[in-house]
Amino acid sequence: MQTNLRYKQASKEARWALGLTVLYVIGWCLCAYLPKETSGPLGFPLWFELACIYLPVLFIVVAYWVIKIVYQDISLENEEEK
Repeated sequence: MQTNLRYKQASKEARWALGLTVLYVIGWCLCAYLPKETSGPLGFPLWFELACIYLPVLFIVVAYWVIKIVYQDISLENEEEK
């Protein structure tokens, strides 16, 4: 029974990780290719600031909160071997 719960939690965590990865790639493509050729607030091209500075910082915060809320510390030991 315990093994089934571990697999269920691991699958849930893997789906979240895959979803965040896909969302990041989509966000990066949008930030890199949609903005016009203008300069951003930091002096770099706007596409660079959005895709390589602001989006990674945003996803670091999002990943932190997903880890705190979704991920759980579970034992990887096999209960049947004990």
